[in-house]
Amino acid sequence: MSEKDDFAKGILTGVLIGGLVGVVLGLLIAPKSGAETREELAGKAKDFAEKLQDEYDVLYDKARRTQDNLIHRLQEIEETARKKADEMAVKFKS
Repeated sequence: MSEKDDFAKGILTGVLIGGLVGVVLGLLIAPKSGAETREELAGKAKDFAEKLQDEYDVLYDKARRTQDNLIHRLQEIEETARKKADEMAVKFKS
């Protein structure tokens, strides 16, 4: 492993540990009860899941349209190639 990889791994580990410590400290000193905190976290998780589903739906629709367009274009190319092949076969027979 190179020094760059070790450095990046160290930075990432530090960020993750720092984030975890921040979350724990935030929960410990939060003015809300545990039930309120859990309810708030559950609500945020639900909102995040809904946003993620919306993004997935948009990307899925876009991918589906792209696939349909590609299939249509390939069919057009196939038809054109078939016509050209037929034309060449007629010329070759002559």
